[in-house]
Amino acid sequence: MALGVWFLYSEIHSAEAQHVDTLTFSIEEGESVHALATRLEEEHVIRHAWLFKKYIVWKGIDRDIRQGSFSVSSPITLARVVKSLENPSVGERTITIIPGWGLRDIAEYFESEGIASSTSFYEVVGLPAHNYKASGQYAPQPFDDVAVLQDKQDYFGLEGYLSPDTFRVFKSASVTDVVLKLVQHRDSQFTEEMYADIEKSGRSVYETIIMASLIEREVRGEKDKALVSDLFWRRYDTGWALQADSTVHYAVNKKGDVFTTKEDRESLSPWNTYKYPGLPLGPISNPSLESIMAAIYPEQNDYWYFLTTIEGDVKYAKNLEEHNANVQKYLR
Repeated sequence: MALGVWFLYSEIHSAEAQHVDTLTFSIEEGESVHALATRLEEEHVIRHAWLFKKYIVWKGIDRDIRQGSFSVSSPITLARVVKSLENPSVGERTITIIPGWGLRDIAEYFESEGIASSTSFYEVVGLPAHNYKASGQYAPQPFDDVAVLQDKQDYFGLEGYLSPDTFRVFKSASVTDVVLKLVQHRDSQFTEEMYADIEKSGRSVYETIIMASLIEREVRGEKDKALVSDLFWRRYDTGWALQADSTVHYAVNKKGDVFTTKEDRESLSPWNTYKYPGLPLGPISNPSLESIMAAIYPEQNDYWYFLTTIEGDVKYAKNLEEHNANVQKYLR
């Protein structure tokens, strides 16, 4: 009996898993205690997975283990490893993705923050406004098992699927890990009811995200988004050109100016909804959940035209004559 007690005390408080000055390890999001214990033993953070599991249960923290990066200073004993679990977030950073940002915006942000180069980012998410099919290729498909991606076209990148929000990520995380976190957050936003209602509407999830990405870039506010959603879907269903300036901006990579020129609107990009009727080939931004809900649940109305003033107000018209009058009044 005494021998057993001495062994346990020694393994917990004295025996070192590694003889190093400092050791850093991580706990992944959603990782179970069993999986964590097994991995930490394999990585030589602890000596015995079974003892780790029993010890954290005895300490009463088995249900409080949180995602994060953790640091342990010498000696690297089981007791010190478990103690370190009280202080997560060592080596983490906060990132914020703004609703309406496109892949180009995120690439610039990641590069400026030292998260990843734009080249390595595009290697994971695919190039913006790029039709891989035209060159006989497929876009990168790193996360085929994520539910929300199941009907995404293989010839286009992950535009639209990187959910805007504020996230905590490991400083050491790879660009693939960071992108996966954003994609998984997007996936978590879709409920079974939303999937059912999309199917009932006759749309696909991919079409819905494309439409939401346009709505995000065209108008602000829940009410206007729902109205514009109905207007755009009716145009789409009747074969009208959507004529969304935001798609032209995306196609020609134009920033800063809300207006488009005649030359812009003549772009042959399949994302140009002035040139081609129907939806663009893929999303043009990464929309908020509010815009996705507007795309799924449009508010019926009789408008066929709208414009956004310099101040951001939306003016609607039921016919071209009314619309032209609004243009003269608000944009000239």
